[in-house]
Amino acid sequence: MGEEIIMSTRLWTSGYDIFSPSQSVVGHMYVRRHKPKFWESVHRAFSPGVHNPLQAMVLDRIKYQLGYPESSKDMLQAKSLLTAVEQYSMGTERPLEEYLKLVGLNMTTKEVTITHWCEEGKVPPGFEHLSHLYEES
Repeated sequence: MGEEIIMSTRLWTSGYDIFSPSQSVVGHMYVRRHKPKFWESVHRAFSPGVHNPLQAMVLDRIKYQLGYPESSKDMLQAKSLLTAVEQYSMGTERPLEEYLKLVGLNMTTKEVTITHWCEEGKVPPGFEHLSHLYEES
């Protein structure tokens, strides 16, 4: 839905470091047959069938924030998607480009580079000063 990448980029560019534990420590039950889901609550607040068009609009805003070329300001149909976007966009502590490189994402070519540091539980490049956090206990 886009919330993971936009939240992680906003946090990282605001100066927060993000770590991935080598073992799962928290999870959630995605399938809950007898409990309402987010997209079902949207129907209660608006009307049935609004979730997918609403999601598409939100994704266009997120793609603009992340620098997708096809979602640049002049390419967006609904300019209202960018209302107050500066208030809810990237931080000022670190550039978005560094984050995208660190996590192996290229928004222009739509390519994902394997980040061996993440898959192998190693210290990410530029974070060697935190290597003590990666030591096995």
